[in-house]
Amino acid sequence: MGEQPRRQLNSGRWLLLAGVVLAAINLRPVMTAIGPLIGQIQADTGLDAAGAGLIVALPVLCFGIFSGMVPRFGRRFGLEEVLLGAMLLLAAGILLRLMPGIPPLYLGTAVLGVAIASINVLLPGVTKRSFPLEGRRISGMYVAVLGVSATVASALAIPLSETWLGWRGALAVWAVPALVAALVWAALVRRRPPSRPAPPRVAGLRALLRSRLAVAVMLFMAAQSFAFWVVLTWLTEILISTGIGEVNAGLIFATSLGLGVIPAVALSLFGDRVRDDRVLVVAAGASTIAGLLALLLFESAGAIVWASLIGVGQGAGFALGLTFFVSRAASHEMAAELSGTGQSVAYLIAAAGPVLAGSIHDARSSWGLVIGMIVVVVVIQTAIGLEAGRPATIAEEPA
Repeated sequence: MGEQPRRQLNSGRWLLLAGVVLAAINLRPVMTAIGPLIGQIQADTGLDAAGAGLIVALPVLCFGIFSGMVPRFGRRFGLEEVLLGAMLLLAAGILLRLMPGIPPLYLGTAVLGVAIASINVLLPGVTKRSFPLEGRRISGMYVAVLGVSATVASALAIPLSETWLGWRGALAVWAVPALVAALVWAALVRRRPPSRPAPPRVAGLRALLRSRLAVAVMLFMAAQSFAFWVVLTWLTEILISTGIGEVNAGLIFATSLGLGVIPAVALSLFGDRVRDDRVLVVAAGASTIAGLLALLLFESAGAIVWASLIGVGQGAGFALGLTFFVSRAASHEMAAELSGTGQSVAYLIAAAGPVLAGSIHDARSSWGLVIGMIVVVVVIQTAIGLEAGRPATIAEEPA
């Protein structure tokens, strides 16, 4: 290979890596900013806790409904092309929530949910295809960037809402990074031929259900996502209920999200040295459970420590879940199929979490049962992870 083609290849990889990073930056802010603002949203719109929980549950439901369809569009139109369209759709959904009234709030949230579902599903396939020997490292970096952006969004939510922007403007500012990401993916579409002709579909739900390992990977992600989205939606309100002020509760919530980046970075740098992921599965579950139980028992005393334990545990669980989509697949086609089907199953289950938690609180006026529910789900997550974390690939499973 000549020097010029080699430079073009390297620059293409760097541009693709930039596209992955920018995509990750955009996946959480539009939802993590909701938690600190949920009280303001309820006060302004008159929504009860269940209705407010639906704002977070709705995109998760869209993840579940559309994730299984996304690989088909990726095969037909090309991975880069679909990712570009998803970035533009994400910006449109964010801006739609600027309009007054409850219907645009829900509609815009549903639109951005479809966009994020597409990005969530296709990025593991892009990673497996373009960085076949660096899947764990790229996945860890992706989760780390995702965590940093989530932390920044949650920390800025209340300060931005207290300016002339209000809570709607505080949510709408995240259309800017989405449009920047769209520019990079547009450049990627121009640089390389479309990802066609498409390979045949390598697996569907029935085929994946015949693999015990594939089922474990999907259910691990489902349990992790259920617990994660409940915490994401209601942790700030739980902290406020213990007597912590709104601003401090938002900062503790942001700290929890930020510390969730640590295990993702560690997995990126040192994950290849771990021979058996089941050790990490147990550590992630133990950290989350310890933080939840301590928050239930001690409330505001040491709340930042308990929230940090929850953040680290959930960050590790999410990083492992995404890594399993790549590392348990034998090819990038399988990674895309497993990611699409797995996330569809996971998020259909997880979508019930925020609304169910809000309904439990409305019925009992207490967060104790909600915390207990999350603990039970994390115990189930850890048990399933003992199967999902074993060193094997789905291709090795019996048909």
